[in-house]
Amino acid sequence: MLFLFLILLYTCLLLLLSQFAKRRAQTASQFMDGGRRFGVWNVFIMMTAMWGSSMFAVEIDTAYQSGISALWYGVSIIVSSLVVAAFLLKPFRNIGYLTSSHLLGQKYGNKARDVAALVIGITFPIFAMKNVLAAASYLHVILGWSLPIVLIATTLLVIIYVSLGGLWSLAYVQVANLLLFTVGLGVAAYFSFRGTRSVHVTHLQTLPVSFHDLFGVGASTLLVWFGMNLLNSVSAQAEFQTIASAKNVKKGKMGVYLSSVVLIAFAVVPAWLGVAARMGHPLQKNGLLAFPAYLKIVAPHWAIVLVGLGFWASALIWCAPLMFSGASSLGLDLLNRKSLSHNHDRIRRLVRLSMLIQGMMIVLYALARPGDLAWWAVFGLTLRNAAIVGPTLSVLLWPAVREKTIVFSMIAGVLAGFGWNAVTGLSATVFPFGINPMWVGSGLSLLVILLGTLIENRDNLQWTAVKARRRWSAVFIFFCVALLILGVYLPKLHFQSFLGADLFLMIFTLFLATVLSTERIQDTSPVPFSMGNRVLS
Repeated sequence: MLFLFLILLYTCLLLLLSQFAKRRAQTASQFMDGGRRFGVWNVFIMMTAMWGSSMFAVEIDTAYQSGISALWYGVSIIVSSLVVAAFLLKPFRNIGYLTSSHLLGQKYGNKARDVAALVIGITFPIFAMKNVLAAASYLHVILGWSLPIVLIATTLLVIIYVSLGGLWSLAYVQVANLLLFTVGLGVAAYFSFRGTRSVHVTHLQTLPVSFHDLFGVGASTLLVWFGMNLLNSVSAQAEFQTIASAKNVKKGKMGVYLSSVVLIAFAVVPAWLGVAARMGHPLQKNGLLAFPAYLKIVAPHWAIVLVGLGFWASALIWCAPLMFSGASSLGLDLLNRKSLSHNHDRIRRLVRLSMLIQGMMIVLYALARPGDLAWWAVFGLTLRNAAIVGPTLSVLLWPAVREKTIVFSMIAGVLAGFGWNAVTGLSATVFPFGINPMWVGSGLSLLVILLGTLIENRDNLQWTAVKARRRWSAVFIFFCVALLILGVYLPKLHFQSFLGADLFLMIFTLFLATVLSTERIQDTSPVPFSMGNRVLS
């Protein structure tokens, strides 16, 4: 009863904060992007909250299975966030970024917008689901609450408070959520550390040698994490929406940079919690069930309650921006067929309706395969990256790409990625030739864009006369050939798990080489290509 009372009390606080935030969301722009008035503090809080909560569920579960090397998942997220701030924030803000589907629709037409919005609408509830499942697992073990109750309660609360003030609601509510989540993590870490002192030596003897190895999770898994999150940096719609809402680029970047420093702690602590749970309670099938069971042994009741509130706050932290971001695409880019309405009330209704649809999808997804969080991640990332990454790169880098090619690449990439996974029975770990379907979907999409653009523009492209671009093109061609040769030998060297990443990088370097070496005939000057802090033209 105490826990239920505290949840109700905290819910009232969140609704009160959202009602206050509603005053700052009187227009459509203020509701959707904060009126571009976010300061460093707003960006810092929202990025720390979102990425900190993103790490914890995956790291606890992975650390329970594989050891301390799970912290590299958090590091890969930090790297991705830094890439977004350093290289992508300025161009995305300059083109008036709101959603990825809106961006693609502006450049490539309604069909591209609709496909992107549909894929985002389908996949973002998957991403939002993971922390809700983590909280549900904790509350089920501690209090016996059923999974559907926690899922429905969490999604309904998110829908209510986000629909009041939009992005401003998130700006206010995430402060309270981050504070509670941080306190919960701190309490959990303290009692977990104390508990490991009394771990029986026989438990330690059963742990694999790689458990305490900093790279024990395996090079192939590390490559997938970093590759996945670097691809995510191009399609991280929820993050783009937040940092692009800063008053200016400088404030957005500063908020992300400060957040990245703090996120180091959020990468370390959940990994430690998973390790402690394995050392003290090694018989559970996954870390999300083992950790609360372990905490019941080593912590007093008040600490268990406080950690439970922190878990629930984490679910709200992660679920809210993902649902709002997905609803932005689903509601404004797909359901708003005319794409002309800027009426504040209509936008609010569309977002609320879309969030309700996404909330139902979260519940259905979780109940369909509640124990397969890893597969849901594979499925969601494969579809989202196949439909968004290649087309977004085309917007940024290659003006010659046309609508028909983009739409075909999105559909082909999605179908190829899903089909590749289906060959092995929709497994989360076993794939044909060891190639993750994420690489297949994204790689094929990019290859279709490359070949389709060359075919469609066969009479309208010429070799560039700019020497700097030609030199960089030669560099990328060299890497492409090197990756091709490496791909031939990887299976022979028993590194087949690297083959997917190798093939994707080969296609990506070929894409960059083609972009740099060609220009449209009617262009008087080629579009600049950014390489670090230099601009080649």
